[in-house]
Amino acid sequence: MVRVSEQSRLTAHMRYLSTVTERMDRVQQQLATGRRIERASDDPAGASLALEHRTSIAFEAQMRRNLENGVAFMNVTEASLSSVTDALQRVRELTTQAANDTLSNTDRQSIAQEVNQIIEHLAQVANSEFGGAYVFSGHATQTPAYLVTGSPPTAVTFQGDAGERVRRISRQDTVAVNVTGAAVFGSIFSDLITLRDNLDLGASAATISSSLAAIDGGIDRTLVARAEIGSRINRFESALQQSEQTDTNLQELRSGIEETDLSEMVVRLTSEQNALQAALAAISSASGLSLLDYLR
Repeated sequence: MVRVSEQSRLTAHMRYLSTVTERMDRVQQQLATGRRIERASDDPAGASLALEHRTSIAFEAQMRRNLENGVAFMNVTEASLSSVTDALQRVRELTTQAANDTLSNTDRQSIAQEVNQIIEHLAQVANSEFGGAYVFSGHATQTPAYLVTGSPPTAVTFQGDAGERVRRISRQDTVAVNVTGAAVFGSIFSDLITLRDNLDLGASAATISSSLAAIDGGIDRTLVARAEIGSRINRFESALQQSEQTDTNLQELRSGIEETDLSEMVVRLTSEQNALQAALAAISSASGLSLLDYLR
């Protein structure tokens, strides 16, 4: 009976030793990896909350990629619109110059040639691309915004649509990144073709001067589009900064749940080491043997 009692006590001590060893191994692993939660069973509630934070972090990362892509797209659009503004300003200067009665037909024909070059340049700008998509085509991203007929051009025809290409800037909000060719260019191509032909045919100064209103309308449309794009870029950049701050906060929350507190882990490791030594001593005492003897 005595032998059974001693054997039972020794078995209990061994079971406790195994438990202490497992706890110490877990603490050592947490110290080595820096992670408090390796499996959901380590902290079910914490693991669930950490997963929610990771999902939110992934969402913010994807949204920042969308925002950065949107800003890049709008920067290309702004550069194109700037080029359009400069070109139309030049056409206005030429038109004002050509409306002078002192100019000869030869002078006006020379101006017509420059206006024609500007028409072709504007058509090229109107068909600007970004990432393999036409900037001013709306949803028809694989279709050039404008079809140029003839050389020199006799018609420049819009063949896109009015679709808005949107990017998500928050969980609730989406914002368009594009402006369509029809909204920006309007009838400017036909107006400039008419101006060029009038210059080439030696039309009167009054007839040439009448094109100024259409040119001014084109400049105004371009400036409105540039202001709109500029405000959207500012909004996207603000959303990007907010997303970066949100990501920082989420990372801190996730880290607080998943990662170890070094000082706490050192205290726990010391405690488990003491418990291990106590268990070994108890086993040695219960068996009447040293640890080396027991291992034999």
